[in-house]
Amino acid sequence: MPPAPEPAPLSKSPKTKRVTETTYEVLNPRASSSTPGPVSSTRVEDNSDDEETGLPEMTPMLEGFSKIPVGSFEESWLYIQDRKGVYVEGASDALLIAAFTAEREGRRKYAKQCVHQSLLLQYCEKLGKDGPRMFFNK
Repeated sequence: MPPAPEPAPLSKSPKTKRVTETTYEVLNPRASSSTPGPVSSTRVEDNSDDEETGLPEMTPMLEGFSKIPVGSFEESWLYIQDRKGVYVEGASDALLIAAFTAEREGRRKYAKQCVHQSLLLQYCEKLGKDGPRMFFNK
């Protein structure tokens, strides 16, 4: 008797995995890169850079304006009328910076007041040269 042939191992046909790849179309492909730019490890503690970067500063008049409670439109209007230094270029930005700082320090109520007063000034600016009068008369 001849030797019996060895049984062939049962092999499963290799399964092919389907890989789905999601691609995103971007408006500016050069702007989105997976490698971040160089990160500076030095931290500047000196606030003298504010003048170089052009960040607006809080003046004493703006500080007083920022302490007016939210929704006190009549008081805000009287404050702007009496102190022309409140309705100047960069005032709304200075108030937003103060709001950011206050929020970071946990002073939420003051931060909200700063944002409110900043928006109030922005609305007045949108109305033109005589914006405050037009805004508060309506």
